[in-house]
Amino acid sequence: MLGDFSEFQSSIYKSLISVSYIVFIIGMFTNGTISFNCYTAGYVALIISIILILVQLLNNIQTKKESATSIGGIILNLSPFIIILGVISSILYLNTKYRSIIIEGKVSSGYNVFSNIVIILLLIQTYIIYSAVSSKTFQEKGMTNVTTSSILLLAILSAIATNIIRTILKYFTTDGFIPNIIKV
Repeated sequence: MLGDFSEFQSSIYKSLISVSYIVFIIGMFTNGTISFNCYTAGYVALIISIILILVQLLNNIQTKKESATSIGGIILNLSPFIIILGVISSILYLNTKYRSIIIEGKVSSGYNVFSNIVIILLLIQTYIIYSAVSSKTFQEKGMTNVTTSSILLLAILSAIATNIIRTILKYFTTDGFIPNIIKV
């Protein structure tokens, strides 16, 4: 019974990761409200899939027969996902708080650059996660240390880029200045 639920759960988070990829790609090629809503839907799908993966990881840790599971190993396995959840939650908060100026384009061009950097880093992280959870060893042992460490590195880079986005939205918003070339 538990194995059936585990397979069902894994199919759900794999599907949500795929949906977030599609929605992010649609968001990159559109503008305005459509792009904003695509990004929001992609972030929400990622949050749900990361939470489901965390539940699976906690279940793997709990059911391990070995008593050699250390606190450091547990922290190393869970911290990348917690940081990813923090990054996505921060992005959602910032997007909600500054919704009108983002949709109207009254933000610095740096916002678009760093927003795309965060999305690309999240897509790389989710690709690594997707390939790791698709392996047969994930159900038995969890994620390898190399995979977890690489996800952790990318999550920290995402957190730094998210902080830059926060700074841009808080201090460098514009009134929608559009340069006009004066023709004589």
